[in-house]
Amino acid sequence: MIERQLTLIMENKPGALARVVGLFHQRGYNIDSLHVDPVEDFVPYKFIEDELNIKFSKGEVSRLIIKTTVGDALMRQILRQINKLIEVIAISDNESTYLKGILRDENLL
Repeated sequence: MIERQLTLIMENKPGALARVVGLFHQRGYNIDSLHVDPVEDFVPYKFIEDELNIKFSKGEVSRLIIKTTVGDALMRQILRQINKLIEVIAISDNESTYLKGILRDENLL
């Protein structure tokens, strides 16, 4: 088991955080820490806007950072399951980034 950090870029909508936390709860995954901030500076996420052909607006998206302790196989499963949530625009760990189901090499960290 290794301590991991997940970074999610997600729509800032009611219930979005509850769905992510619920996914962890339903599958028995533990969240060691959780931090949420609205995204104010979109420059680091320009590649997301370009790739998905969208334009972020202030207050529209949030960055969610989750720390958890899991093995490699479980980490891949968590990434795939969170990526299926409709509010999640992008999710990244230290190795890979998913944009609405598309595996990318860029990292959100």
